[in-house]
Amino acid sequence: MNKIEIRNQVFFIDGRPLHEYICEWLFGKAEVLQSISPVCELKICWTDDYDYEGDAKFMRFVLNQNRAITPILSCPDDFDFSCILIVADIVRENHKVIWKRIGKVNHSGESFEEEKRSGILYGNRCELSDPESSEFQKWISEHWTEELYLRRINYTYPYYQNENNIEWFATCNFEFYEKEYDAVVEQCYHKEAAL
Repeated sequence: MNKIEIRNQVFFIDGRPLHEYICEWLFGKAEVLQSISPVCELKICWTDDYDYEGDAKFMRFVLNQNRAITPILSCPDDFDFSCILIVADIVRENHKVIWKRIGKVNHSGESFEEEKRSGILYGNRCELSDPESSEFQKWISEHWTEELYLRRINYTYPYYQNENNIEWFATCNFEFYEKEYDAVVEQCYHKEAAL
């Protein structure tokens, strides 16, 4: 079994920083490596430190899935789900957690118009039907956490689960004991333990 830890806000797998693995996997793939550099500065996504609570709720939702393509690292500048985003194909089974593959989200297929329609407007669940209307703008300004969370669940999450939207660069098959893994996830949400 592999061992996952967090030291100084950095993932370590079997005693090595995750960014070292990524650089090794991308050796000879300069274009991909350059698009996510500097890798050592990418920030762990498993936190409540987002600008918007809806993003933090979404990250918790993804971490609670038994199988999901899961954000693990993001660029520190924007630190949201629209910039550089490294993901792992994660499966929970037989008291272990497996990171099958690691890749980068390709944002080129995203549509902000579709995303806007995936919040409260999703499935015509409300009387609001025009995302440009003043009523809609008023609603989202008063309910932004709920609106953003709905957009993430109805648009962002399915986008990440679509294989065509991920540029896989490593098959790693890291296997962790579930209890140890869950302790590391919780450590991310308790800053004093993660420092």
